[in-house]
Amino acid sequence: MRILLGVDAGGSHTTAAVADGTGAILVRADGGPGAMRRGAAAAAASAILQTCRDALEKAERQVKGDILVVGAAGVGREEERLALQAALEESGLAPRVVVLTDAAIALEAAFSDGPGVVLIAGTGSIAWARHPDGAHSRVGGLGPALGDQGSGYDLGRRGLRAVGLAIEGRGRRTQLTDPIMQRAHAPTLAELVAWASAATVPAIAALAPAVLDAARDGDAVASALVDAAADDLASHVRALADRFPRGRDIRVALGGSLLVRSDDYRKRVVARIVAEVMDADILADPVDPVLGAVQLARALQ
Repeated sequence: MRILLGVDAGGSHTTAAVADGTGAILVRADGGPGAMRRGAAAAAASAILQTCRDALEKAERQVKGDILVVGAAGVGREEERLALQAALEESGLAPRVVVLTDAAIALEAAFSDGPGVVLIAGTGSIAWARHPDGAHSRVGGLGPALGDQGSGYDLGRRGLRAVGLAIEGRGRRTQLTDPIMQRAHAPTLAELVAWASAATVPAIAALAPAVLDAARDGDAVASALVDAAADDLASHVRALADRFPRGRDIRVALGGSLLVRSDDYRKRVVARIVAEVMDADILADPVDPVLGAVQLARALQ
């Protein structure tokens, strides 16, 4: 039996699936961050390979696959894509290895080869579109310094700022203070400042659930932060929808850990997309990028 490996390698975690030759997924496994960073192909490949090996072990299959398709964040430039592909090919995990952008597998999972918009909000945020003429476009994905509005990092950073202002008396009191300080293991403002100055992007993104929980429970400060983040995500879709032909329904798929795990956040985002994009047709099921990687692997047989 042929073994297909499909991988979604993101900024906070990697998911690998083992599938048979028909594309039926046998098992999945999760691992550490597998997104590509410039000059760090070996580290990204290591996370991807370990996750694939974990999946193969769970499936009780041989230690290799026949085709490996990886959709990875950070490979928009050909230089990074080829570097990661070369590192994966050297491992010998599969005789055929294809590395694509995370956009490619997400669009495949959501719409096959049809048009539509995929909005992803996890550690970062990005939206991709495939237009009716087959052309592609993108909004977001600019990283934590320039973009990632509405992402886990963005929500975590907004929450940190709100807590700092509240402690100093320059902002409204908020229920966010205790859970964020607890998650940061920082019982004082001075320790919170020290933690924040050294925190990685994933560490700050890990604060997002505290903001979402407080908003769901009615905290006014947290709710305002989440509403602003939802507006930012909706603006991604609106910018891409403006490039579609007028009067045509635009299918929109949502995905990423924030939109999958938080019903409240997803509802807020959907409400804003519907209000801003009159022709939006929101898909009920969240997009599953790793399924797109498997589908593309199957097509390569």
